[in-house]
Amino acid sequence: MHPYRALFEQSGTPLFVVERSAPGAMNVSANAAFRRVVGWAAENSELALASCFPLDVSNVLAAVQACDQQQAAQELMVAWGESSRSWQLQLSPVNEGEYRAVCGSLFQQALPFGEPLDALLSQLPGFIYQLHYSLEGAWRYTYVGQRVVELFGIRVDEALDDAQALLANIHPGDRDAVIDSSLESAQTLMPWKHEFRMFHRNGNMLWVEAIDHPRHEPDGSIVWTGYANDITQRKALESALKSSEQRFRQLVEQANDIIYTLSADGTLTYISPNWPRILGHEVHEVLGRNMSFVLHPEDLEACRRYIAKVYHTAEPQGLIEYRVQHANGEWRWHFTNGAPLVDEQGSVTSFLGISHDITPRREMEQRVLHLAQHDTLTDLPNRAMFFGELGRALVKALREGGQLALLFIDLDHFKPVNDRWGHGVGDQLLTEAAQRMRLRLRGTDMVGRIGGDEFVALLGGPVTEDTAWVVANQLCQALAEPFMLSVGEVRVSASIGVSLFPLHACDEATLIHCADQAMYQAKAEGRNRAVLYSPLASASVSSDAPTY
Repeated sequence: MHPYRALFEQSGTPLFVVERSAPGAMNVSANAAFRRVVGWAAENSELALASCFPLDVSNVLAAVQACDQQQAAQELMVAWGESSRSWQLQLSPVNEGEYRAVCGSLFQQALPFGEPLDALLSQLPGFIYQLHYSLEGAWRYTYVGQRVVELFGIRVDEALDDAQALLANIHPGDRDAVIDSSLESAQTLMPWKHEFRMFHRNGNMLWVEAIDHPRHEPDGSIVWTGYANDITQRKALESALKSSEQRFRQLVEQANDIIYTLSADGTLTYISPNWPRILGHEVHEVLGRNMSFVLHPEDLEACRRYIAKVYHTAEPQGLIEYRVQHANGEWRWHFTNGAPLVDEQGSVTSFLGISHDITPRREMEQRVLHLAQHDTLTDLPNRAMFFGELGRALVKALREGGQLALLFIDLDHFKPVNDRWGHGVGDQLLTEAAQRMRLRLRGTDMVGRIGGDEFVALLGGPVTEDTAWVVANQLCQALAEPFMLSVGEVRVSASIGVSLFPLHACDEATLIHCADQAMYQAKAEGRNRAVLYSPLASASVSSDAPTY
């Protein structure tokens, strides 16, 4: 098999080609992965697309037309029935001389779960059957899937009443080989697989691939349970590939994503010409080098295991996401759909990957995560994130014998600012206050906002009473300086309570309580000050006192 034909046919990604060389032409070919997903049931190419995308046929045909006419890539989502199967369809134009085509690829976005068995069977491109062979030599179908009607024009009840309604439609040139090989499989009880020709009731010939498993019944009769699928399009594609390998070379090289092959040790043995456009390196700079030169160090081991598993199992392994470095130094997120390329003996000769840039999606995920963990006004860590980090820091300090300090910070006289100038000015003050605290803290420290005018800070170890006192007073001084806001100069101050681990508490809840009590002690002593936790002083302070 020619390498480019193998790249197309053996790819784990569902691919199809719509030839557009002649006006109005819609000659469609597909690889094995695409046929497994959607199948081929219509009698001509355009209706084949309609059958493959029954819910989205108008959109798909319009996208094919647009891709060909505009010579620009197209993307859309397609789905099947009520199964919630959602796929991304990508279309890329191919243009070489008089040859024009549109290359399509499917990427699965979601998988259905819990569907009834009948619904799943009805979505298969072929049909399930069970065929019985009696001791008297009589053939009888005990089960035939509904799609037999679409494939052969034979009703299910006809096939069940008379097996010859189907069996008689086997091509005369193939009938003996099909029957003989089936009976031979029954003797060895080995799985049976055969490709042969059959006729539709309307006279059209199609190629069929049947796979079944025989078993002996107690009375000595034989039952085959199997699956038959229409492979006419695959056969046509194989014929086209034999006559024009150059066309498929163009399909591979003009694909919208990077197509590449790797040896077992990760050496790049082929890359599609669009690598320079997507990742910036010239082809000669990449070929023959190990894939590790562009992989992020944190993803390298996972990618090596993924490649090794494809070689070991000789099967596609689904998607893997990883980071690759652009020639300009930027890290980009990609996913690869990896599959093995095998020789005639079934041995894996190469790893085939189709790499798709998912950086925008990953950046969106990071933005969503950031919003979930940070205060929307000040961009400081919110309550959930801060106390989560505090818990982890305490576990580490307890394990390593470290020290930590926790600061509770409450702005003095903030409520009058809101009352006099409104919440807009109050928000300006909170944002400026957060920025001042960021600038006064060390790189190992963290400050968060837990609500209203309340902030918390974690001082990383090692930290002593003196160190915590100095930092807390620096924050007091910084927050007491005037704020220049939209309404002019505004003044507030801060009351700060300080507790230390393990001096004042050895668990999170107690450490928080101690810092909170010390903050109220600072309020009671006149505000605009920092107070270290003291059990005796805190016992006389009520946390119900106003904090504004």
